Parts: sequence; structure tokens; C-alpha cells
Amino acid sequence: MAVQDTSEDPLAGLSADELLRVLGHEIGNLVTIVSGYGQMLRDHWELLPDDRRLDIVGRMNRQVDQLRVLIDNFQHLRWLTVSGDGLTAVAPTTDIGDLLKALADDLAPLADDHPLAIDIDPNLPPVLADRASVQHVLMNLVVNATKFSPAEAPIGIAARGEGDEVSISVTDRGPGIPPDKRDQVFGKFVRLQDGGVGVGLGLFICRALVEAMGGHIWAEEGPDGGARMRFTLPVAAN
Repeated sequence: MAVQDTSEDPLAGLSADELLRVLGHEIGNLVTIVSGYGQMLRDHWELLPDDRRLDIVGRMNRQVDQLRVLIDNFQHLRWLTVSGDGLTAVAPTTDIGDLLKALADDLAPLADDHPLAIDIDPNLPPVLADRASVQHVLMNLVVNATKFSPAEAPIGIAARGEGDEVSISVTDRGPGIPPDKRDQVFGKFVRLQDGGVGVGLGLFICRALVEAMGGHIWAEEGPDGGARMRFTLPVAAN
């Protein structure tokens, strides 16, 4: 997986209004794709076999899912801008095991044709975590994993207790991230080459959200190659 160096990216100096225009452009691209598929269905419905119709509807749904992630990213960017260098969070005590199991169904559509391999320790302790923030982090990590994994390759989601933290990871079967680029991918406006839609905010916001909850996030090599994105959340005090 190649990392596009955007340290001189003009996006980094944009005002809030200019960022909104960027968002409008990105949304416009996605809407154009969805509209094109819709027109194809309308104009050729009777000629299309059922499996082709289902394929087109699936493609439309995936674009809508990407649109949701894109909008969420910009909403979180706005919070980061308002609060300065980072977020602060008062995270409630959360049963992370139940939360991850519940999120699995929500994450499956984002995984496209990649099966999710879920491996969650059944005895995880409660953690300090905000449900919406954990969901947003996992959405971004799963979407990234699908972009770089071969078709139908599984995407792993695992969670383990590690002392006073719970470790959660998303693993893909893609080309991986070079060791000297693994910290860079969490920078603001850094884009993974050929990563598709987006302006390089997803992993930056993931790190901000995880750190706001008292955790850490990093990239490492997966056990079977590819990349593994791992983050930790603090265990709640008894």
C-alpha cells in the first residue's frame, strides 16, 4: 500500500468555508455515480437480468455508505477545528464486547464482498468509550480495509483484553503499509494512494477520537501480510 505524501497539500490551509466546498465537490461525485446507476436501472430495467439489477443496487448502496462516512468525517473535522488541536471526551463506561457484536451487523454492508472474520474475547472488561466514536473509528478502518484487500478476502475484526486496556484491531489482506509510513497515514489530509473517494481525513479523525477516549491507535503488519490497524481503549475502574 503506497502512501501519498500530502504535507504540501493545499487542502491543509483551507478555511472552514473552503472545506465545505471540498465536501460539496466530494458529495457531488458520489451523487453523480448513484444517479448514473439509477438512470441505468430506469432506462434498461426490462433488459437487465435480476442478478445485474441486484449488482447495480448493491453498487448504489456502497456509494451511499461511502457518502455517510465522508459526511461523518467532515462533521468530526468541524469539531476538531472548533476545539483546537484535539477533542476532549467524557467517555461513559461501556460493555465493549456487546458493543462490538452489535456493530458487526452495521459494519457488514461496508465490507462489500469481503466476509468479516469476528474474533472477540467473550470476557472483555468494561471500557471507557463512546459508542458513536467507536462506531465511527471502526467504519473508517473497515472501509479502508476493503479498498486494499483482494476481492472476497476476509477482513478480520478482533478484540482482546491486555492488562488495563482492551485492544481492537481491523486486519486486511492487502499489500500492507511500509514501516516508515505507518505513522504518516494518521496525518491530516494524508491519502492512501488509489484509496478512492475522500480527502485524507478518515485515519486522522480515527486517531483524534481514540486519543480523546484515552486510547492509542497505530498501524502494523498483519499476521498473514497486509495491514492491521490496532487501537486501545482504557478499562473502566471497578
